[in-house]
Amino acid sequence: MKAVCDRAALTRGVQVAAGVATPRSPKPALGCIKMEAQGNSMTLLATDLEVGIRIELEKMDVQEPGNGLVPADRLHAILRELQEDTISISASAEETKIVAPGSHFTILGNDPDDFPAVPEFPKEGAVTVAADDLLALAERTLFATAKENTRYALNGVLWEVEGNGLTMVSTDGRRLSLARGKCKDGPKEKTSVIVPSKAMQLIERCLTDVDKVQGNVRLVLGEKDILLEAPPGDGGRRVIYSRLVDGHFPKYEDVIPKDFDKKATLKAEWFLAAVRKAALLTNEESRGVMLKFSKDELVITSRTPEMGEAEVRMPVVYEGEALEIGFNPVYLIDAVKVVDAEEFTFAFKGASKPGVITEGRLFTHVIMPVSIV
Repeated sequence: MKAVCDRAALTRGVQVAAGVATPRSPKPALGCIKMEAQGNSMTLLATDLEVGIRIELEKMDVQEPGNGLVPADRLHAILRELQEDTISISASAEETKIVAPGSHFTILGNDPDDFPAVPEFPKEGAVTVAADDLLALAERTLFATAKENTRYALNGVLWEVEGNGLTMVSTDGRRLSLARGKCKDGPKEKTSVIVPSKAMQLIERCLTDVDKVQGNVRLVLGEKDILLEAPPGDGGRRVIYSRLVDGHFPKYEDVIPKDFDKKATLKAEWFLAAVRKAALLTNEESRGVMLKFSKDELVITSRTPEMGEAEVRMPVVYEGEALEIGFNPVYLIDAVKVVDAEEFTFAFKGASKPGVITEGRLFTHVIMPVSIV
């Protein structure tokens, strides 16, 4: 294989693919990126056997079609240091050579035939979702997934697809996020799958640059895996593959409180600023802020014996009896950061009951209170 490549486009693709590769795997091929060059394009492939990606880069001058397999971390490190607009890459079963004006690198590699297959996107049976809508759903749920490996079914995001609706739900046992969006050509009967967190992070990364990644995403939901095709943007056409989490997601409808007698309407920007200020005087041992609601004012306080105390006031529209309730400020900030509106509502049933943040019918976030002494 030999090709003259646009260095910037190749670097962007390699950076994403390197995030999938696993350099410490006992299988050396899984720490590598496979390059397939033919016609005027180069396809980059990476996988850890659970999650995989195919990145198709156009406008590459392929002089000799073929394949190469190169360690992802070394390739990424070299490309990141080069400044030239174009570089030359040639690869064989034993090594990969990168040539730029004034620089020459030879990377010992592996046989491309050792690399496992990464599925291609099927021609039929896809569900369509607007790229910016899917990004919003991912951003509103991924942060609330469980980080502990022991809670395997919660180490991912539940996707529910039915007709023209797509719902995503995540929880770590202390908070729950639910986001609703639209899709096209979804199944008539509800299809539910759990997409692992690593795949969600990859999806979010591929769709983050919304100014350059426009159009629609196509999805194919299988019994054991999911395939997603992102629209071509600055980083080229990308196909993400992931195995699904094999487990049972909790019945989230039962977790979301339905009846409230206390409700606050808050300006998102003001609330975020107030919580961040109060959180400045908290630590790991005293990780909590107290919210004191009255008719037209919210007072947020924190106190740590060895650090001091903070008090922040802001206006609020509040309905119901006065309430004092404590929360982990990190959880409050995580939830309100993804509110895509000037205002949101925060509803309660009592000081020991979960609070529910809502933005219309599109976003619901349940958060458990904490006791503050």
